[in-house]
Formats: sequence, structure tokens, C-alpha cells
Amino acid sequence: MTSMFSKKIQTKGFTLIELLVVISIIGLLSSIVLASLNSARVKARNAARISSIHALVNAFNLGLGDTGSFPNTSNTSNSWVCVSATCYDGWLVYSSNAQVDAFLSPSLPQKPSDPTGGGRGYGGFLYVNPAGPYTGQVGAYLDFILEPGGSCPSGSFWTSNSSYTQCILYLGQ
Repeated sequence: MTSMFSKKIQTKGFTLIELLVVISIIGLLSSIVLASLNSARVKARNAARISSIHALVNAFNLGLGDTGSFPNTSNTSNSWVCVSATCYDGWLVYSSNAQVDAFLSPSLPQKPSDPTGGGRGYGGFLYVNPAGPYTGQVGAYLDFILEPGGSCPSGSFWTSNSSYTQCILYLGQ
């Protein structure tokens, strides 16, 4: 005999524990995805910087073919000059140079810009001639900063710490 009090109540749905387990798994997976997205953003910004450096190197080499020498910056108050759209934060003291801009303008109509726009303490692209010997040679150099994990192009002198990698690329004499 079954009594009317011994009937099992059937409910549809999830228990609180099941819901908490699903929510914690979703949270864990989303944190992993966000961390890898941030890493991909850093790599993309560093790739954009390297691309800008290649454009500057090509522009300097094209100008070298036309004039026979790189522009001299030793007559400026600070030998390093900004060759990007803007130099910011710690590199704000470096201004552009009309002679260098005129040298680059036929083959580089628009100056490159740093993709972060000023969030790292130093930013932009610098040029100097004559300088060194950073790589054992006196001549023209480009200086730029990559975010952590970035690799300088071959032929670069570099220093690295946990905040950035600084690359100094020798252009020639």
C-alpha cells in the first residue's frame, strides 16, 4: 500500500550546485580567453611597430639613393629627432626636424605613429645621425620601443626589461 504522503515530488530544472559549477566553468574559460586576447593585442601592436620601422628604413634608403647621404642631426639642440607622427611621454623632448622630414617626405608622405598612443612611458620613433657606436659602427640609427615579448629586427642593438624592449637599428653611414 502506498500512502499519499510517500509520493516523490518531481521538479524540472537544475540544482543550485549544478548552476554554480557551470557559472564557475564559464568564468574560468572567459578569463583564459581574455588573457590570450590581450597577448594577441600586444603582438599585433608590436607587428605594427615593426611594419612602421620597415617603412622608415625603406624611406631612408630611398632618400639615400637620391642624395647620397643620410640627413645630419648633429646641428640640433638634441641629436635625436622624432620621425613619427608624435613622440610622447619620456620622448616628448625630441621634436621633429625639417631637414629629416624633407628627406623622408618624397617616399613617406605620412609619418608612422605608435599604436598605443602614449600609454607606456616612451613612444614614437627616433632618428639620429651621426651617433654611436651602438653596434660598433658610427652612423645613422633608428630607436623605438616594443612592448614586452617583442623581438627587435635583425641588426638591432637592444635592451630589455619587464616593461619594454628598446631597439636601436643601424641604418648606415
